[in-house]
Amino acid sequence: MAKAASLYVHIPFCESKCAYCDFASFSPKDSSGKEHLVRPYVDALKREVEISPALPLKTVFFGGGTPSLLEAEMIAEIMEAIGKRFAIEKNAEVTIEANPATVSLEKLKAIKDAGINRLSIGVQSFNDDSLKSLGRIHTAADALNTISYAKRAGFDNIS
Repeated sequence: MAKAASLYVHIPFCESKCAYCDFASFSPKDSSGKEHLVRPYVDALKREVEISPALPLKTVFFGGGTPSLLEAEMIAEIMEAIGKRFAIEKNAEVTIEANPATVSLEKLKAIKDAGINRLSIGVQSFNDDSLKSLGRIHTAADALNTISYAKRAGFDNIS
């Protein structure tokens, strides 16, 4: 049997691009008009999964960008494709990065139901002035609410 691997799924979309970010990402809603690329990107990811070597997975990590910017249904579609192609180990860690401004309790429940079992919340600070200077789109209150929502949605592995 093949050695278990890890899968990184890059979601290059953000509500707005932070000045300090060096990752390949862009806002689909900015003046560049890239919003129409979200669905084709998700479809391309699913096709890429279908042609990937079918290895057992010990971890899956959705990073970005802001993966939580995707609709929960799109995250579920990607997870379904991954589950069909790869043998995800029973105790695999399946993580998604989330910006507090892009999730709600309902969305977190749907993400959890899709098979995500770890939430990495992008909280660079609990100081609103610092968040503003970093160009973050959320507030300290948003971050605290997201932590509460994550627990209520059933996440017990939160970073």
